Amino acid sequence: MHLLDLKGICISTGSACDSHNQQVSHVIQAIGVPEDFCEGTIRITFSKNNTEQEARTIAGTIIKALKL
Repeated sequence: MHLLDLKGICISTGSACDSHNQQVSHVIQAIGVPEDFCEGTIRITFSKNNTEQEARTIAGTIIKALKL
């Protein structure tokens, strides 16, 4: 999360509707994410103002960060 922040990409590790709760999202649990991965999920929010290139840049940066 901090590496992405240094690259100017803002993400969250919590639910948008319950940002004060540090528990695993009920949505993440409901879609069957394995327990080992539940606490490693991130939330990325896009709007109509984001471009396809921005989405590609974010995806590429996340991939690079995971390879470190």
